[in-house]
Amino acid sequence: MRPFLTPKWLVSHVFVLSMIVLMVGLGFWQLSRLDERKDRNVEVRAAMEAEPVPVESLLGTDPLDHTQVIVAGEYLFEHSFLVANRTFDSQAGFWLVTPMRLADGRVVVVSRGWVPRSWASGRDVREIDMTSGTLEVLGRVRASVGGGRIGGGSAMIHPEISRLDLGRVEELIGIDVEDLWVQLAQQAPPLGELPIPVPSPSLDEGPHFAYAMQWFFFSFGTVVAYVLILRNRRRELADE
Repeated sequence: MRPFLTPKWLVSHVFVLSMIVLMVGLGFWQLSRLDERKDRNVEVRAAMEAEPVPVESLLGTDPLDHTQVIVAGEYLFEHSFLVANRTFDSQAGFWLVTPMRLADGRVVVVSRGWVPRSWASGRDVREIDMTSGTLEVLGRVRASVGGGRIGGGSAMIHPEISRLDLGRVEELIGIDVEDLWVQLAQQAPPLGELPIPVPSPSLDEGPHFAYAMQWFFFSFGTVVAYVLILRNRRRELADE
């Protein structure tokens, strides 16, 4: 064992041990993320299955994402805008978003659904539902997403933003909105052919377990490989 206690080998031992500890730690971190996702899925599923509540009861609070709500009000079609880079059945497109004024005058942003790029650029002549008067929307509450950027120089028929960052939305449309938005699921009167409501989120467990197993496999493989390296080196020294 003495040849493996030289400074060069000691550095090698410490490096390999550090990598093994790191990979095992990453494996357990992925397992902890898996547990968090499972807990989150339980909460979200309960929120999605609960009876919908009036959106007014959640304004000014911090509701769980995907809580079901009913929004009754009048669309402000002139302030509609697009959220970029959204797909549906692998097709590129946008979310069409329209603010809705409630009976008390407050404004809630409603993502009405997905539209293809051809419609957003004016090449698709299908008409979007523009029913005036008071409508009722069943949807899922979502929190504002930071980091939104307002599009510039776009050829789209509505202004464009990269994410539903409600601070940026206020800057884009020039009116104050509440600090949550709603993803439409159903509307009365119903929508026409466009926009297409965005499906509920998939509550799967994600790739965390597979990633954890990969890190554990890498750590085990590193141990095996290093033991073989040491064994081969010991044989070489014995033959000298």
